Amino acid sequence: MVDSNGLYRPQLIELGKLLQTARQDQGHSLEVMASKTLIRASLLAAIEQGKLDDLPEPVYVRGLLRRYGDALGLDGETLASQFFAPPKVKIRSWKDSPAAQLRPLHLYAAYFVVLLAAVSGLSHLLRQTTPETTTLPPLDPLNSVDAPATPTAPVAPEVVPEVSEPSAPIEVKTTLTAQSWMRVTTDGSTTFEGILQPGDSRLWTADQALTIRAGNAGAVVISYNNQQAEPLGQPGTVKEVTYSPANILSLAP
Repeated sequence: MVDSNGLYRPQLIELGKLLQTARQDQGHSLEVMASKTLIRASLLAAIEQGKLDDLPEPVYVRGLLRRYGDALGLDGETLASQFFAPPKVKIRSWKDSPAAQLRPLHLYAAYFVVLLAAVSGLSHLLRQTTPETTTLPPLDPLNSVDAPATPTAPVAPEVVPEVSEPSAPIEVKTTLTAQSWMRVTTDGSTTFEGILQPGDSRLWTADQALTIRAGNAGAVVISYNNQQAEPLGQPGTVKEVTYSPANILSLAP
């Protein structure tokens, strides 16, 4: 059994904070938003506070998130996609597969076609790789003259590329493999808070400390001070990591 509270509550808390901040910045009360969205104010409060027990099934919560986000001028569809619903897996019988519909005659015909193609390909390959015979004049060992040795060009030493030094004490590059909400704090100030799309790549710098918090940690690939890139955490989980010169050894791959 999957603990739905442990799986969905952290995601709902992050989305609820984002919606609450947008509502307060626009100066709206919960009652005003309830009249706009036709959603009870108690449900809107439960969404903002991440109270999963006071809300319906997760699939219905996604609909509430979409409508609430659109009413605040946000991308409701993107917000709803950050709240994951468990996939439904349809178990198919092997009898329904195309292989089960093949009769022995079909198998023999397919085997013959594959064998014929293999023989034809092997014959063509042998013709391409067979060296051509040429007639060379016989060598005269009495009149043969040793050819001067051809000087060998010196081999240039292999150049090992140098790893460029970061332009700031703390330099973190993020690359998104899937959609995720993310907040970046540099030296105590919030630099970015929002939703990034797959393929988005950002470079963040700081002098003392840089904190990254992601709603889908597995989708955020991190490279700290030009080190090897690796995911921030597990897919679908919320994780926060702080990068600073003090913990450079613990963060090293």
